[in-house]
Amino acid sequence: MSTNSEPFSIDIVSDVACPWCYVGKKKLELALQTVGDKINPQVRWRPFQLSPEIPEAGIDYKEHLTQKFGSLDRLDGAWQRLTQIGKDVGISFQFDAIPKATNTLVLHALVAGLSNLEDQAKLVDLFFSANFTEGKDLTDKEIIWKVAEPVYKDRIKFDAVFADPELKEHIRQEISYYHQNGISGVPYFIVGGKYAVSGAQDTSVFVEVIETVLKERESENPSQ
Repeated sequence: MSTNSEPFSIDIVSDVACPWCYVGKKKLELALQTVGDKINPQVRWRPFQLSPEIPEAGIDYKEHLTQKFGSLDRLDGAWQRLTQIGKDVGISFQFDAIPKATNTLVLHALVAGLSNLEDQAKLVDLFFSANFTEGKDLTDKEIIWKVAEPVYKDRIKFDAVFADPELKEHIRQEISYYHQNGISGVPYFIVGGKYAVSGAQDTSVFVEVIETVLKERESENPSQ
């Protein structure tokens, strides 16, 4: 059996309204490009909510974050820093264009409502882009549909998932599980089922952790 034929799990605990999660996603992608065909990555997106208290209708984005940061100056400083970091990984953050802070529960449900991992990853990327680079209002069902349409295609399926209370409760329970296991901030990556990487670390950190898992697999299965 070749090294890369065995699925290599990477679980990403993330919130689609988290700019650092977007940066972390890009840095992981760069790491996966670096390791190339050494692994067969199986990426799973796991839900997390940084602000579950936000109402479904959303609230003014800048006001919400100003309260969190304590002042407008601190918020502007954070945005400037993130904007530069984003440019370095190919993200054009447009924070001033974001209309509302969003309760992301339904967005997580829509991701979970897709059975294919690649489709889930595509939808996560579409949500990140719509929120942070296009400034779309992701509290508006029709706007969410337009963002999700390339992946969902079927409006009836979309509507069913959007309104499914059991799926939303499952998302809440999964988020609670991560809290109970000590995850208080995101992004949080679980690499190879055993190593955790917390935060949007440098690409080299992801590469090092992936290489460590590969070396351990080789030592455990020297004949493969």
